[in-house]
Order: sequence, then structure tokens, then C-alpha cells
Amino acid sequence: MGAVSSAARILSRRTFAGTLAGVALHHFLRNAKALAAAELDQSARLAWSVEKPGLSIERRYRADAQVLVFGLPVLRRESVGGGSAVWREFDAGAAVRLLEFSGFSTPARAAGLNRVGFLREMARKSPDGPECIYFGLMTAAPEESAEEARKALHSGAKEQAFSVIEGRVGGGQVETASAHFMAEAIAAGQPGVELIDQARRALASTPKVSTAGPAGETLQPFLQTLVELLTRHDGAEGRYIYAGRQYKIRLARSEDARATAHFRELRLIDGPAEVIRVSGRIRREPGGKETEFRLWIPDGAERPLPLRIEYQAKPYLRLFFEAVAD
Repeated sequence: MGAVSSAARILSRRTFAGTLAGVALHHFLRNAKALAAAELDQSARLAWSVEKPGLSIERRYRADAQVLVFGLPVLRRESVGGGSAVWREFDAGAAVRLLEFSGFSTPARAAGLNRVGFLREMARKSPDGPECIYFGLMTAAPEESAEEARKALHSGAKEQAFSVIEGRVGGGQVETASAHFMAEAIAAGQPGVELIDQARRALASTPKVSTAGPAGETLQPFLQTLVELLTRHDGAEGRYIYAGRQYKIRLARSEDARATAHFRELRLIDGPAEVIRVSGRIRREPGGKETEFRLWIPDGAERPLPLRIEYQAKPYLRLFFEAVAD
């Protein structure tokens, strides 16, 4: 038992060191003008701009973490951070949808560790098929051992390492660019436009990789593909593209009476609404390792922002994002 207890302490700290950011993502960027909306001119390529959305919905989350040893849960800590999911739609005669998911650690609850991450996707429908762009920014978490994780606790470093990626999918082409850069350490939840500018400058110095899209098939990035499957009753399987690689996603649905009662008590769903548990599996093609996740959504929701997200980030770690009332 002493070994298990020691492992739990080490892994719980490492949990906060590297993987909360790996799920990706924080609401701090949602109002940054550099990434606000989309150009709605159908004759131009889709691009980020500052158009006002016709519809904007946001759901906020509390982040919890559970440490596993030999597949068994040994420690769970609540409120180690937070996150948000956003759904926006734009007018001007174009079917344009923005989706984003973000997460962050709270240093006071995560052994002093400061990790943030963010992913945003925009899709525009047209007779020629969808055009999509995406942008992701996250704190790099290089810790590969328990000793490295311990050193990351309560770090007094003046700078942090970040990773950034952007991509475009559409017109039979796939474009991707990624970069790593150092920036001044930030307080959780307060990055500002300056960090985005630094990320853009890092991307500008990196050549884009352009390849032909899959023949006879139109793919979108992860978030856009996921919500389309969630809004279709027959949506059990699909494929998406991210960082120039193709993935298969499979979903299975089941009713969850306990979750229905829980979220009804919190008044996060209407009285007659039911909650559906969606079990998902993702695999990189061809032959990649399978990743599992679970979502809880209101049954029949037109815009299904999850009420709960559960993600097996590592063999020893499970993360939960639980919706909170405004």
C-alpha cells in the first residue's frame, strides 16, 4: 500500500503538470479580436475577423482530475481548473459556425502549475462543400518522468513554452502549420491579445504544409465533425482531419437516468428533458491507438453543448469537465 500511496502522490502532481492542457483549451481567448469571427464574403477564403455573431451560446465547466493506478481510481481532486464550450453562428446569408473548447488549470488547486489550452474551429457551408479553419494554442507540457513533474511544481520560471497550430480544410486542399515558442509566464485566465500576436508571429515563420484532400470525400476538423454526429440521430460514425492526419470517430448513445436527475436538480436542463450519455472512440488512420471519451448531452438538443465531458487523457489519468450554473 505504501508503494501505491507514493505512486498516487507522484501521479496526481504529474496529472496537473502535463495533461490538463493536453485536453486542450481556455475561455480567456474567446473575446480576442484577432480570432473573433469570420469573413462572410463567399468569394473570399474563410478568415478570422471581428463580425458580430447572430447567435452565441456558452457553457462553463469545473475541471476535476482522477488518478488511476493499475487502472483503479486512487485519488480524485475537484476544481483543479475550469473550461468552456462556445457555439456561435453568423448571419449575412452564409452558413458559418464557430465552435471552441477551452480548459485551464488553477495553480492554487493544481500544486502551483499553470496550464492553459484552446481550440477554435470555423466552418462555412457552400454548394462546393464546407471550408474550415482552425487555431489551437496551449501550454507545452514536456514532463516525461515523475522527477520532471516534481520540478514543475510551483515553478518560478519567468517564461513558459507554448505550442500553436493552425489549419485549413476545403476546396480539395489541406493546409497545416505548427510552431513552438517561448512567452512570458501568464496568470491563469489572463493571457491577452499579446500572447495571440506572439503565436501568430511564430506561425508566420513556419512554412505551411499543403496536401491534396482525400479523394471523393469532404472532411472537417474534430469539433465540427463531432457536433454534426451529435445532432444526427443516425450519427454513429464519421471521419475528420486534424494536423494533416485523418481520424475515425465512433459514437454510441444510451439513456442516463442518474445524470438526468443530477442536471435537472441543477436546473441545467428543462423539466421534461432527458440526458443522453455518448461514448466515443477515436482512432488515427491507419492503425493508430484508440482514444476513448464520454459526453453527456440533452436529448434532441439542436445545439448540443455537453453537460459533462470525461476523457481518458493517460493510462493513469481521467479528466472531467462538469457544467456549472451561471
